[in-house]
Amino acid sequence: MKSRVAASAFALASVARAASAAVAVNGSLSTEQAEVGDGIRVEVSALSDGDDAPSNPRLRVPPGFSVQGPSVSSTQSFSLQNGHFERRHGLTATWIVVATAPGHYSLGPATFSVGSGTAQSQAMSVEIVAKGAMPQRPRRPGGLFGQNDPFDPFGMFQRLPLPGLDDDGPLLDQEPEAPPEYAVDHAADPMAFLRATATPTDVVVGQQVTLRIYAYAGRGPYDEASSSEPSRPDFLSQSIVDTSFKQPRYVVHIDGQPWTVVKEREIALFPLKAGTLTIGPMRLGFQGPRYPETTHGQGLIRFSKPITIVAHEPPLAGRPPGYELGDVGRYTLSAEVEPRRVEAGDAIAVTVRLEGVGNVPHHVKLPQQNGIDFLDPTITEGQTVNGGVIGGHRQFRYVVRLTEPGKRDLGDVTLPYFDPESGRYEVARAALGAVEVLPGAAPVATAPVPGTPPKALERDPFELLGPPRTKLAPLAPPPAHLGDRPWYWALLLGAPLVVLGARGALSLLSGARRRLAERSSSPSTAAKRALDDARAARGRGETAQVAASIERAVYGMVEARLGLKARAVLRGDLAKALESRGATASLAADIAKLLDACDGLRFAGATADGQKLVDDASRLVTAISRTTPKGGAS
Repeated sequence: MKSRVAASAFALASVARAASAAVAVNGSLSTEQAEVGDGIRVEVSALSDGDDAPSNPRLRVPPGFSVQGPSVSSTQSFSLQNGHFERRHGLTATWIVVATAPGHYSLGPATFSVGSGTAQSQAMSVEIVAKGAMPQRPRRPGGLFGQNDPFDPFGMFQRLPLPGLDDDGPLLDQEPEAPPEYAVDHAADPMAFLRATATPTDVVVGQQVTLRIYAYAGRGPYDEASSSEPSRPDFLSQSIVDTSFKQPRYVVHIDGQPWTVVKEREIALFPLKAGTLTIGPMRLGFQGPRYPETTHGQGLIRFSKPITIVAHEPPLAGRPPGYELGDVGRYTLSAEVEPRRVEAGDAIAVTVRLEGVGNVPHHVKLPQQNGIDFLDPTITEGQTVNGGVIGGHRQFRYVVRLTEPGKRDLGDVTLPYFDPESGRYEVARAALGAVEVLPGAAPVATAPVPGTPPKALERDPFELLGPPRTKLAPLAPPPAHLGDRPWYWALLLGAPLVVLGARGALSLLSGARRRLAERSSSPSTAAKRALDDARAARGRGETAQVAASIERAVYGMVEARLGLKARAVLRGDLAKALESRGATASLAADIAKLLDACDGLRFAGATADGQKLVDDASRLVTAISRTTPKGGAS
């Protein structure tokens, strides 16, 4: 492990086209001269300007070379040039090769599959000299290519001897001392193993459980191969550490022997329901010259152990009205309102910011008043991780329409939540304050000048005399009056009949309109509209709106038909309250189960079956409308 002189990168030409896409290949070596036993890094990149992405990288090496890898990373880019949309796919593959004898060698070509064709590089030349023939240079800490070498993840390539090639001996004690969370009493396997921990294991629904998985290697460097994530179907998950790349490497002594250890995964999990929940095992393949392969190409396969989590609902004692299952953490609310003075019928902007520690809820509780109408909000959000604890914020921007004049106190925005650290319920609150609503502008009437007669009475006193006569002639016959015409009397006598007929027609039309308005505002119509809103929201992927629309339909029909304000009843008492108002036991249980599922849909997002909930809600709304409440039909 002596000379580490970096070779300049050089371009390699593509020799094949696949799916009418040009493929450019570029590569580099970490050094053009190395000693026997030194690791040489070979990095080759392929860039395709078509729809087919490069894949399946392979490197041809001479006999007597050992190869580790490849370690791969992919990229994808989009651009718009001269009105044409272009997409490019890239793949970079990295190998570590070690020679066993001096000489001049050609490495490569490296090949990639692109669609139905292949692309390959040119061969690369390297000179291998006898061990000790190159000038001595200080060892680099942390691995062959520095502290964060992506191919030598444990930084041990210089520190662990390769069989028959390195006599320096292990230098594991140069690694930093491991924190207590990495320590174990005994090795679960003599070569390599995975260890999974979860804290805490007894939680309430919605409380964070932190899953950590560590990899312990006892035989030197390795590549991570054929890994699979642990299953967690009953949890909402947020990744904190999703790869071991750039994670610190430590040394722990187990049974008197040094082991390297790295954190492979750290995941924040939030239980979606109460019960005994299971986190499945993670699979990882240790691939390297000292690790016998369990399956060809997949390395030495190891699994972590599954973990059981016990989740239960927060206590009923002290639960505030409006609390929704899963709202767990510590939160604060703040609000801004502008402007503070408007005319009736105008709107104001209300911005509410919810932030804190935990899985930040997707909703807040708004004040309900006549003449104050909150429209659906625009939501922005952000997430933070502090010491492995998930937090963040959500900002709700509302347009609020004010229709009644006067000084209106908008009330408070609230969020009831459960704090698992203190073990009690809290209510985050933000006062919106008062807004002055002015009456709308009315048309201004002009007052008449005193003594001025109305225009209807302004007449010429001589207008009935007619024009002056200019010559003698018989008098003109008197003008005919309306009373002399027969049709006048028919019209006069028939007008009342026409008025009566018109009044009757208007009465019938008014009754029809009234019945139509009553039908459109009936509980059944309102429930149908809410279910239509739920179907539309499901089509848009807005799972929280699906749950809200279903709850509006069910709560509205229960209140209209059974006279029960179900929102004010604790969920655990809801079934008994429904039965006391006339619902059958099975119907009451189905309603409570549906509302619990809505809580899960709002909290679980896309993991729940929204279409089934809408179908179940439609069936239950119909059943409620046919239920006869106690005390007689409604």
